[in-house]
Amino acid sequence: MSQSQARHLGRRCQWLTLKPKAGGGLGMTICSRCEALVSCYVDLGLKVVTKDPEKFSLHDQNHKVLVLDSGTLMAVLNKSILPETFFVLASHLSSACENGSPILLAVADGELCLCCEQDKSADQPSLQLKKRKLRHLAIQHEADQQPFTFYRAVVGSWNTLESAMHPGWFISTSCNPGEPVRMTNQPGIKNTIEFSFEQVCEAKTGPAKSAGGEASPPVME
Repeated sequence: MSQSQARHLGRRCQWLTLKPKAGGGLGMTICSRCEALVSCYVDLGLKVVTKDPEKFSLHDQNHKVLVLDSGTLMAVLNKSILPETFFVLASHLSSACENGSPILLAVADGELCLCCEQDKSADQPSLQLKKRKLRHLAIQHEADQQPFTFYRAVVGSWNTLESAMHPGWFISTSCNPGEPVRMTNQPGIKNTIEFSFEQVCEAKTGPAKSAGGEASPPVME
């Protein structure tokens, strides 16, 4: 794994590769600064060993928070509403440095992964939620990860999330509260693409959970 491929959520990490011992075993790539285990090399190729996901709530520039309502991500005004917890892991998708850090995002306790795919009915990319476990997705091949990968780039104190599958398309919210989160290639006043990531120490029960503890049904299978 090259240094450009082994990014740890935008941090300036220093990667060390530990070669397998004589007779076999694992060769690991770790960060010498934060001790983040990135990958291990097995006999049949590269297999990514993920650490625990980082957890965030997302807020847009207009003080709206992202919540999960009946299987749809919505942007609503932050008035004592518990925001959805986003589970974030690094993707091992290759990228150019200027694109940002490739990440995977999921909601509903890591059971529903954000995905950008072509919407044939609208003839443009759309944001979807698919029933995939984040941990399982994180060890898939690059081709399988690409629709689920977003480049997280820092713009001042904000972050943008660009689709790896459809360059130039960003996760966005409408200027009007209570509308679904979507993809856009025309950022501006009507389509906000800049978000703040606020770390969540412990995953809280947000709109993705019902009273019985079951996750809301996904938008897409």
